[in-house]
Amino acid sequence: MRWSRLTTNAEFPLRVVLLAVAVAASLILPYLILQRSAQTTAESSAWVLHSADIKETVHELVSAVGELEAVATTRYADLSNGDVAAQYAGRRLRLVPLLDRLAEATRDNPAQQNRVGNLETLIEGRARLIDEAMRQLDQGDRTAAGTTLRQAGELFPFRSSAGEVLAAEDDLYTERSAEWQDNQRRAGWATLGMLAVQLLLIGSVIYASERQVRHRLNAESRARQAVARSRTILQNIREPILLLDNGLRVLSMNKAFREVYGVDGEEPVGVALDQVGQSAWSDAALHQRLIDVAVRDRELWDYELTQRTGEDIERIVFVNARRILLSEQESAILLTVNDVTASKRAEGQIRDLNRELAGQVEQVSEVNRELEAFSYSVSHDLRAPLRHIAGFADKLERHLGEASDPTARHYLEVIVESARRMSSLIEDLLLYSRLGRNALRMQPVDMQALAEEMRGMLMAEAGDRIIEWRIGGLPVVIGDEGMLRQVWQNLLGNAVKYTARRERALIEVGMEDTAEDGRVFYVRDNGTGFDMAYAGKLFGVFQRLHKASDFPGTGIGLANVRRILGRHGGRVWVRAAPDQGATFYFSLPAPNGSVPLPESVR
Repeated sequence: MRWSRLTTNAEFPLRVVLLAVAVAASLILPYLILQRSAQTTAESSAWVLHSADIKETVHELVSAVGELEAVATTRYADLSNGDVAAQYAGRRLRLVPLLDRLAEATRDNPAQQNRVGNLETLIEGRARLIDEAMRQLDQGDRTAAGTTLRQAGELFPFRSSAGEVLAAEDDLYTERSAEWQDNQRRAGWATLGMLAVQLLLIGSVIYASERQVRHRLNAESRARQAVARSRTILQNIREPILLLDNGLRVLSMNKAFREVYGVDGEEPVGVALDQVGQSAWSDAALHQRLIDVAVRDRELWDYELTQRTGEDIERIVFVNARRILLSEQESAILLTVNDVTASKRAEGQIRDLNRELAGQVEQVSEVNRELEAFSYSVSHDLRAPLRHIAGFADKLERHLGEASDPTARHYLEVIVESARRMSSLIEDLLLYSRLGRNALRMQPVDMQALAEEMRGMLMAEAGDRIIEWRIGGLPVVIGDEGMLRQVWQNLLGNAVKYTARRERALIEVGMEDTAEDGRVFYVRDNGTGFDMAYAGKLFGVFQRLHKASDFPGTGIGLANVRRILGRHGGRVWVRAAPDQGATFYFSLPAPNGSVPLPESVR
């Protein structure tokens, strides 16, 4: 019912109706509030029992895993009595129902489901390793079984995750108890409030009825002001806007539309759309879409239209339109225009540049493939002649025997040494080529173990040299184990080689986490060092900063390091000074998910 149609006789029944509604509300609302309070109390009790059940299940699960480990440990220590296999199988079968029950009980809580999922992953991983240890014990391999049991505890520490689940349930219990108490307090205050509201409702109905006429007049005044403000805003919007009737005739247009389409003089009210803007709107498909908007109440979104205005300027625009109600009996079409000429041209230029860039990338890739194939082929084909040179030089030396003079022996030594050096260069070049072609076999890699392995190998080759090693805790990373072994071999080998002239060599290995590069490993030595002005050449193929007679090598090792780390998404760099040692850094991206750390890092 519209207020403008009310008469004096119709207002009295309306007041009576409103008064009846107020009385009914004053009686019904308190009842609903009390009922809601009782329902909330029951729900809180149910949630308390629910939390207790979850906590009990977690405790049973922790106990079951502990019993499973106890059976395996007893079996490992040869302290078992009775049928150990049956005891183990019975306890192993308890895990799955408990995990399923815990997952079902926390289905209503996504955050708790995540914690339970993490707990389930840890328990299942630990159980699988215990299963493996039992199998190894059955096979008589006690050493492997002991290692597996120790790894089960190190790699899958589940008790902290179980504690998180229990802590979350305790928090939920506290929160729900506090919520129940708040509901009780609110119910009490609401009851008192309703007593006051009952009186206010009765007075408000009478007061509102008396002021309704005044409000209606004020509303009409505000509506007129809003219409005036809307027209002012519409005229000052920079986007062209057009208002059409259902016959696609002009009702109104803003200033931006008149400027863009050259509409001068009075507003062309009642003029057909295809006559506006010197035939810029004569597109038949657009007319059909606009008719659908008017008749079927559809919306038109980003209809692309190419227009040519009277100034012979071509524009590409997006047209949007929707049906709006001007009154209860009258509707219209609101049409907006967005000029995208500049962006379309920019998109075309970007597409052209992308095509050109793709062609250049393909050319560079083809050149790289040809260079790798060439280096592999040349290196492979050079092996046979080198073997011939070395072999015949050896035969010539034996053939000459005691008859050879010192000069001839020197020449033969130079030939053999040169062939050996050339063979080493070829092997390094082949390795460099393979590093660019072989697929990465990504897996967890214990960097601590790799560094210790390389240290043992290098110390065996160092003889009587005094080398102090300081290797900090290194984590497990995700990468290709063979390639990362090459990285440690080259960096630690260089550290040993370039500290050969020190009476007491010092080599430090460590890791630090950075926000920019993730995990950064370093190898620091107190060797001969070098001038940082030449550091740019250090990681190139066959690039050396020292004479081969001073420090042997082919100059490919650090190039291999850079290629390996590049394929892993990391990088390598160095800081050094002459006669003050060098520090080589390399980074690896932090892995997604949780990777267990070795015992030495925890």
